[in-house]
Amino acid sequence: MADKLDSILDDLLERWHHFKSGYQLAKGYGSSDATCRDFSTPTHWDWQNGAMDKHEEKVRMQGVDRALTRVPNTPEPWNTVLQFEARNLASAAMVWTSPRLPKGEELEILRMEARTRAILELQREGCMSR
Repeated sequence: MADKLDSILDDLLERWHHFKSGYQLAKGYGSSDATCRDFSTPTHWDWQNGAMDKHEEKVRMQGVDRALTRVPNTPEPWNTVLQFEARNLASAAMVWTSPRLPKGEELEILRMEARTRAILELQREGCMSR
């Protein structure tokens, strides 16, 4: 059962990272007009091309974002651990680290605590069943 929860959490973290990285603060012109950015066409016009799936994924990732935002960063940097784990899962390699995080066994303990808190928040939000 623990393996199943871990794989579900890994999947949600990876998808959450892709969802959050959709907007990057940068200089230059935006890819969409600020007045029309939140507009979306009615999904019943484009259901054959996956509009409903895209909408469902957006709603699910908004719930995951709300849940993971509630994971605190004090007294331990649990939220930072989750963000770097999500980035590593999205890149399919354990290459991203933070100078804020400890090393070795202490990091593994912190990682387990952060994942436990994330699972509890995701269950409270309804993104993960018990």
